[in-house]
Formats: sequence, C-alpha cells, structure tokens
Amino acid sequence: MIKKSNRFSFSGHDSFQCRLMWLKKGYDFLQENNDFNTEAAGIVLGVGNNMVRSIRFWLRAFGVTNEQDQLTDFAHLMFGKEEGQGLDPFLEDEATLWILHFRLVAIGYASSYNLIFNEFRKNKIEFTRADYLNFVKLRLEERSLSISENSINEDFVVFIKMYLNQDGQRDKEDSFSGILTELGLLDFFVKQREDSKKESENVFFIAPDEREDIPEVAILYAILENETYQDSVSLSQLETDENSPGSVFALTRSGLSQKLRSIAKNYPAVVLSEQAGIRELQFKDKPQSDLILKNYYANQARYESV
Repeated sequence: MIKKSNRFSFSGHDSFQCRLMWLKKGYDFLQENNDFNTEAAGIVLGVGNNMVRSIRFWLRAFGVTNEQDQLTDFAHLMFGKEEGQGLDPFLEDEATLWILHFRLVAIGYASSYNLIFNEFRKNKIEFTRADYLNFVKLRLEERSLSISENSINEDFVVFIKMYLNQDGQRDKEDSFSGILTELGLLDFFVKQREDSKKESENVFFIAPDEREDIPEVAILYAILENETYQDSVSLSQLETDENSPGSVFALTRSGLSQKLRSIAKNYPAVVLSEQAGIRELQFKDKPQSDLILKNYYANQARYESV
C-alpha cells in the first residue's frame, strides 16, 4: 500500500523534470551499490551534480526508493533483472506511465502533484501560474508554513514540463520533455492578460475526460494501492476521494463507470454491484497489486509474441 507523505515540499528536483530513462538509470545505479553522496556519483550516472540530486529526488517521488535511498519492492518489480522482475524497465507500455503518474500523485513527496490533481484542478479547471501560486500560499498559511515564492514558481514550471506535450514526439533519454507528457493530461491556451492590453499569458487546464486509452490495470492498481479502500468501495468514493482513480486520472463519472465495468468483466475476484441506488466495487478475494501487474505484463508479452 502506498503511504502518503505528510510534508510540504516544492523543491529538491533542482528545476529538472524527470526524464524517460532516469528511473531505470537511478535503479541500476543503486543496484550496483553506488551512493548518491559520493563525488563519483555524477561520473557513474554520466550527469552533472545538479542532475544527480534531481535523479535522487525523482526516485523518491515515484516510490522507486524510500527515504533511506533503499530500492522498494515496486522498483525491483518494474526494473529488476531477477526472475519475475523487470516488468517494463524501459517504460514501453502506456500502463506503466499511468501507474507512475498515480504513484507520483499518491505518494505526495513532490507536493504539487498531489495538490493539483486532488484539490486544485477540481476548483479551477483552467488556471495560470499565478492562480496556483495563490492556492499554495493559502495552503501554507493554513499550516503556518513559509516557502519562498520563487521555489513554488520553479516547481510549477517543472510540473508543466512533466506533463505538457508540445511536439507529440516520444521522449528520448536526452530529451527536455518530462516522463509523463504522453498521457495527454495537461493542455493550455494563450489569452490576453486582464491587467494588460499588450501582454498575454498561458492558461493551463486538466479537463475531466472519458480517457478510454487508460488501461484498466492502471485503474485497478490505483484502487488496490489506496490504503483507505477496503473490500467494498462506492462509485462516489472512487470518483472524488483523495488519490481515487477519478481524482488522479481526471476521469468523468461515465468514464470511470466504464472502466469499472471492464474490470469486473475481466477480473473474476471483482464485482460491480448496485443496491439501494448505491453502486460499489466489491472484492470477493482482494488481489495483490503486484500479482495484477505481473499477470498484465505477462499477457502483454504473449500478445506481442504472436
């Protein structure tokens, strides 16, 4: 189960968005008993010291490592080389990217992602950088915390680079694009500033959508990894709860319902029921998320070999 971080942090990435191969690069680095704190780390990774810090940060943000820089079970499952591991080390399956997106939001080590998908976008589908800055300031005031405006602004820029796909091209290792641009979650348009007749500004949006392209395994994984969900969970919870599929994947109710019907059809342990007007997902025998992933990628491999 994913445990949410309770800290507020808007720095640590050194203004670098996570690149496509950084998670595997970082995994291999630690698996070979290297240490991020040594001067040789940059030489081994083939990057500058600021990128070393950034890779270390993103490993933690995606739950590839824990706070002690130890590789997690998820890390070995996705990137390992032992039998039953290495399900998608090069992030070639779209389901992997959706799962990574969920983990980034749900873990909350990088606070912006949890705040934007769980709270901010629900109150303001269209937003500017200034809108987000004001939102964060309010959240900080509620906790009697103070973080520099510059840090929040730089963090927002990294968020945009992580998700905004402007060229439609597959990321490459040395690309400036973020790891999650292919998901198509974020878009923008340009409008004239209200306080200026000459200047314009970017307006971003994460619109609720059917998202037919999300593999159902990513939805089921998000449900199984949510520690607040028991053997039955209502459609309303799955739509609006913190770190729910509806919140994290910006799904409409109809899109979510369709995914749940598909899950119930293809997974015998899952039942979609409706009693007294309440629709809920029920588990007859709740599966483990790692086994769900292993079965999914094994089936994908068999399909591709045909």
